[in-house]
Amino acid sequence: MSITVVTPWHGHLEFAKDYWAAMHAAGARVLVIDNGSVPRLPNAVRLEDNAGFSRASNLGLDLVPTDKVLFLNNDIGATSADWLARLEEAMGPGVLVGAELRYSPHGHVGGEPMPYLDGWCVGGMTEDIRDIGGWDEDYLEPAYYGDNDLSLRARAAGMTLREVRCGLVHKRNGTARDMDVTEASLANRERFQQVAAEILGVAA
Repeated sequence: MSITVVTPWHGHLEFAKDYWAAMHAAGARVLVIDNGSVPRLPNAVRLEDNAGFSRASNLGLDLVPTDKVLFLNNDIGATSADWLARLEEAMGPGVLVGAELRYSPHGHVGGEPMPYLDGWCVGGMTEDIRDIGGWDEDYLEPAYYGDNDLSLRARAAGMTLREVRCGLVHKRNGTARDMDVTEASLANRERFQQVAAEILGVAA
């Protein structure tokens, strides 16, 4: 495989068993960014403080040695050993791939739906993602709307969003359940609307 799985990780060691079972089953090359976990994580790139999902993901993107990259949450499980092979097979120049393509109303701009790949599992060609700037670190943590933003910038660059039902299960909001997300969600929605308006040339 010519793909690296990048996973920011802060605490929540209860997810480790299912996560690593999925990695081992797929034979995955994994780059974990330890966002200041206590205790510190073994075999990970260590940040002493929690830099958040977007910053940790971009650090991983900078370090990826392979042609393809997959950003993956730690709160996942696999129902099929070939989940990573399916995702990698769907990747190619000009394609952003993910396990879940959504048209949620929260991402509408000017009343129009903006399709996006849910950020718990999204990836593509490493250089393509570097070229569009990676993850926008100006969104508040937890980085809601960061996936909307990444998908919109990819589409603006002429990329295609492609969903692959690959045999992964997401334990919804498992890592955000102990955070107050209301302020971040509202602020990030406003930021996304402004960014989208600039890209699309419409009123926010």
